[in-house]
Amino acid sequence: MATETTLKIPAIHCGGCVKTVTQTLEALPSVKVTEADPATKLVQLQFEESAVNLDRIREALDEVGFFAED
Repeated sequence: MATETTLKIPAIHCGGCVKTVTQTLEALPSVKVTEADPATKLVQLQFEESAVNLDRIREALDEVGFFAED
């Protein structure tokens, strides 16, 4: 069963940012972005914890300059 979570990513401000974040996250195993909204700075995603953990997801975002807040 997939885990669902929402991350606040303050650096998202346009469609290009959404595209970069979505491509970065969906390159990870079993991650699917279900919504990304530059107005609220929130990204909702689903992932299988058996394939990837939240720390790795945050790491991938950090690597492309989109730091997720706690």
